[in-house]
Amino acid sequence: MQHPAAPSAGRDPRLDFFRGLALVMIFINHVPGNMMEGVTSKNFGFSDAAEAFVLMSGMSAGLAYSSAYARDRIHAIARILRRAGRLYSVHLLTTVLAVVILMAGHNFLGTTALSERVNMISYLEAPWTTALGVLGMTHQLGYFNILPLYMLLLAATPLFLALASRSRRLLLTVSVSIWAIAGWNNINLPNFPTEGSWFLNPFSWQLIYCIGLCAGISSKKGEVLVRYSPVLMTAAIAYLAFAMFVIQGQNYDLTNWGDHPLLVGFDKGILPLPRLLHVLALAYVISQIAAFRSIAGNAKVAAVALLGKQGLAVFAWGSVTCISLQVLREAYAFSPALDCATLALGVAVQYAVALRLQAEKMVLRPRKQMA
Repeated sequence: MQHPAAPSAGRDPRLDFFRGLALVMIFINHVPGNMMEGVTSKNFGFSDAAEAFVLMSGMSAGLAYSSAYARDRIHAIARILRRAGRLYSVHLLTTVLAVVILMAGHNFLGTTALSERVNMISYLEAPWTTALGVLGMTHQLGYFNILPLYMLLLAATPLFLALASRSRRLLLTVSVSIWAIAGWNNINLPNFPTEGSWFLNPFSWQLIYCIGLCAGISSKKGEVLVRYSPVLMTAAIAYLAFAMFVIQGQNYDLTNWGDHPLLVGFDKGILPLPRLLHVLALAYVISQIAAFRSIAGNAKVAAVALLGKQGLAVFAWGSVTCISLQVLREAYAFSPALDCATLALGVAVQYAVALRLQAEKMVLRPRKQMA
């Protein structure tokens, strides 16, 4: 077994690379039924790319804001809330574009079944109240649930940082308590105007974000949140192997393993223990094996890392592209070749956006230095 990767004060290439990889898998998974879906991470374990994305979002927040919060809380809080406002704006824009695309498919291509699956019917039945729900994030289209969750967690980050400034253990204790109480008692934010509650329960998913936040704070200080342990590494690898065996090799009903869904269930919305442990085990293995750092920093995978660096824009363009592909796939039969071509085109669009934004950033940086 390789030695653990040493902590570094510089930018860790693994964060950008694996966030970019998660974004590609989210894009593929958000075009259900395509032939590439079978090779994404959800087919090899209990968690999927969404958990990884939220965990890494917490890490990014810890790296970006923890030092600034320690120096000047007011300025740091203003930065965080501006970022949350930007996420909100992007969510509204992508939702509006998705509704236009879905409405076109519904009216001209007969994609009624898709409209029902992605929670679009209320736009037809009660457009004004649905619009209010979109503004309040209490109405979310299917496959457009991550940004509202991320925005809410980012807006709560000043509170998380306040707890972490006293003790990261205190933050994690509070976070675990909220996760347990919400999951055990089915506490969630309500939908409006439709019935039900948020697909990704923010009271549950805040735990994985806070774990990532603590990891980011630790990294910023040149520390590690969880040190290398041969016992822990063996347990993590064993759990990952067990999860792969269950998902790949067996046909168990993963919704009925025991008495309570929080402890033994697999409902993605409440982030149950099996899914939580899986993403944490995966993150621990990646963080401790030095080879992953070398792979992530290799120039041959720079395109994937670039997607991770421009994550918000990439995710937004990917969301609009995937809903367009869903409409087309609902209306027309796709051959395997067309399947691959359209997915490749979708990823290429995201890469072109990331490349353009990175180029603009490099142009602006010298100007700021001169000023």
